[in-house]
Amino acid sequence: MTERESRAISVAEAIHSAHLEGGDVTTAFLTDARDYIEEKISIHELLNRTRVRYGLSTV
Repeated sequence: MTERESRAISVAEAIHSAHLEGGDVTTAFLTDARDYIEEKISIHELLNRTRVRYGLSTV
């Protein structure tokens, strides 16, 4: 399995988990997740972008 495949599976699982919890994901998150899957950003950057979007401090 390639890194991109692994990242895509992880993102799909996270989205599925959100749906199971009654939540949803935004278009902005999907755009950032695509950057993560395409190895343009790290998981750390994906988390920080999401946190900033909701007014939380970065890690």
